[in-house]
Amino acid sequence: MTRLVIALATAALLAGCSGKGKQPATTGEKTLAKKVSLSWGFQLEGEMTDIFLATTDETGKQVSHPLGRYKGKCEKISPAKEMGAITGASCSLGGGGTELHAVVQGKDIIVMQMGTMPGATPDPMAREEVKRVGIPLGAAVEAP
Repeated sequence: MTRLVIALATAALLAGCSGKGKQPATTGEKTLAKKVSLSWGFQLEGEMTDIFLATTDETGKQVSHPLGRYKGKCEKISPAKEMGAITGASCSLGGGGTELHAVVQGKDIIVMQMGTMPGATPDPMAREEVKRVGIPLGAAVEAP
């Protein structure tokens, strides 16, 4: 009788370890994390500058998004913290100018613009949307 109980217990243990909870074997392929890098492009045309926002994904694919033509010479800036932007560009000619800000919201990069005046405190609510660029949901966005 003892032998029968041991045999049944062993069979039950072996049946419970059927391998259903095992992880599948890996094939050695690496999965790439979704990542998007932002950069600005400027093309000076006399007193005007054409501005582009370039997005580069984790595979190295780059797409250039035209944003328009602005007065003056333009350069990359770090926007004020209250703007909530990860990168920006500033164009100026004489006294005033324009700032562009790239803001990440969900699956979009929203490019906003606002006018600037020397000595005036910029208002984040005074910005207007210029363009939306779609990105994969959950992608890490960086602006080196």
